[in-house]
Amino acid sequence: MAAKEVWLLYLFAVVFGFGYGGLAALMSPVPAELFGLRSLGTIVGAVMCSFTIGGAIGPVLAGRIFDVTGSYYLAFMTCTAVGITGIIVSALLRLPSGQGGVNDTGRGA
Repeated sequence: MAAKEVWLLYLFAVVFGFGYGGLAALMSPVPAELFGLRSLGTIVGAVMCSFTIGGAIGPVLAGRIFDVTGSYYLAFMTCTAVGITGIIVSALLRLPSGQGGVNDTGRGA
């Protein structure tokens, strides 16, 4: 799974940059829209905590997979499956009618 040409590395860097930048930009507004502002700090904190746990455990598991199989292929495919699952779950999220939302906090706009 190595890049055979340098332009593939640049393409990856651009796609990854936009993806990660988009994730960071949406970290607060999406939970605010889904759950309102009252518990936004707690919700964003829980999401960031899950990112930290995944960031700590993921590389260790990927290394273990490499040690056992001699390849990162299974680790990459697992990450791909988790990512696709996340995309599907995100696409299915719907704002509850009449609840939550940034403008539904009981304060004047």
